[in-house]
Amino acid sequence: MSFKNTEAFSGNPLEETPFLKGRLKIFQPKRGFRFGIDSVLLANFITLKPGERIAELCAGTGVISFIALLRYPRAKIYLLEIEDLYLKALTLGIAKNSFEKRALVIKGDALKPPFRPGFFDVIFSNPPYFKRESGRKSPFEMENIARREEKFDLKAFLKAVSFLLKNSGRFYLIFTAFRFAELIYSLKEVKLEPKVIRLVHSYPKDEARLVLVKAIKGAREETRLLPPLFIYKDKGKNYSEEVAKYLNLNP
Repeated sequence: MSFKNTEAFSGNPLEETPFLKGRLKIFQPKRGFRFGIDSVLLANFITLKPGERIAELCAGTGVISFIALLRYPRAKIYLLEIEDLYLKALTLGIAKNSFEKRALVIKGDALKPPFRPGFFDVIFSNPPYFKRESGRKSPFEMENIARREEKFDLKAFLKAVSFLLKNSGRFYLIFTAFRFAELIYSLKEVKLEPKVIRLVHSYPKDEARLVLVKAIKGAREETRLLPPLFIYKDKGKNYSEEVAKYLNLNP
């Protein structure tokens, strides 16, 4: 990938990142948190239908929504974000990719969302994986916000998701597998029933590192466990066929 410095904001430059062989342009901070493969996996796990009300919470740079908009040309998505740097990145990205008629940026707190209860058919998000007190903090504030529960904890976030979803509405997320038990318990606590689960491994025979979950509000207990997803073919860091397809790397 090549990078072009295009904008300075809040003391941290934003860079234009060509992605998916130039099909997308993503603006992201030059220093600190940058989107990763987990965003790509979630964007390809989501299923959308025409006419649905759809939102990404804590949208960040918008990469998940932008990939979803490419996959579903009739979809329209609300992108909720509170951090000014990411709001700028989203605005630039929407204009650069000509998504003005299909993506609406809303400044707001995920825990106090500016929408009425049950407004959305679909919500998706890549929430922070780590508890506030765990591990070593990054020197970059935006990276801590993206990776750690600095602003809210998992239970509070899922409660907000359930508030915004209509009954039978769908929630898609990717999360660390190390907190899988906590995630399932917390989803069920707020009536978001896990319906589809797929574990993500770095390569065959490695332990699961991430988990993709589709939950449905108010659904009955019944869960499908999909085959595992491998990011790489082996330890040599060659992408698996599935992930190479997501990244538009296949010939």
